[in-house]
Amino acid sequence: MNLKNKIVLVTGAAKGIGLATVKRLLKKEAKVILWDFQPDDLNTAVQSLKNEGHDVFSQVCDVTNKEQVYDNAEVIKKEIGDIDILINNAGTVYTGYMLDRSDAELENMINVNFTSMIYTIRAFMPAMLEKNKGHIVNISSASALIGAPKLAIYAATKWAVMGLTESLRMEAIKMGKKGVKFSSVHPNFLKKGLFEGAKLNLLGSIFAPGVKSHDAVAKVIVNKAIRWGFHSPKVPWIMNQSVLLRALLPSSLLIKFGNIYGVNNMMDEYTGYKDGR
Repeated sequence: MNLKNKIVLVTGAAKGIGLATVKRLLKKEAKVILWDFQPDDLNTAVQSLKNEGHDVFSQVCDVTNKEQVYDNAEVIKKEIGDIDILINNAGTVYTGYMLDRSDAELENMINVNFTSMIYTIRAFMPAMLEKNKGHIVNISSASALIGAPKLAIYAATKWAVMGLTESLRMEAIKMGKKGVKFSSVHPNFLKKGLFEGAKLNLLGSIFAPGVKSHDAVAKVIVNKAIRWGFHSPKVPWIMNQSVLLRALLPSSLLIKFGNIYGVNNMMDEYTGYKDGR
């Protein structure tokens, strides 16, 4: 897909994977809309992009607030037009054993990581279906490929994202709307930022290495998912082994195999965003 002049909306766009993706899209001459719930972070990101000569449109948006999502979507339709590509990137994590976290924390993680996608997709997919053209990219995780201690609800949300994406793809095909594409992107844990401190053992770091930078994920989003149309790209690509192992091994052996990689202890030295921000 040629991205020149394509209208692209990125959620969680003020930093991390979102901002890295925005920068790559701008290099491809796309028209980018940034959504983020933190006004200060969003203003900083937008000003930095404008200083680099880019013209972007931005809106403060808490994607868990469906009224705000739908209101913002109406503004976009009136002032800019129908979007061509929706990138659902907004996400958060609360780590630790599930029973040690509050209901409010777990509900917020579900709402940010999964429920919000229902709102954004319902806001923008109808126009894509009408034109039989568009692409929805949902950011999932390697946690959707294999579970891990201290990430139970996080993993559940990312499995949900994968199932949502696959089912919507099948629905579009059934409706005769093959021009509307869907991708879920599955990065392994990032070494800096949201998952800083998470690590596997020596064997795991060889066969399931962490992702070095946000831009490494952004590159896969823009190139493999959007431009080349991959349904479910993994970052790094070697994470596809998880799919193969799940297909070949019974669950009991899969768990043991994961522990050989150090999955059982990967979150024990986590130092990232413990409060979900």
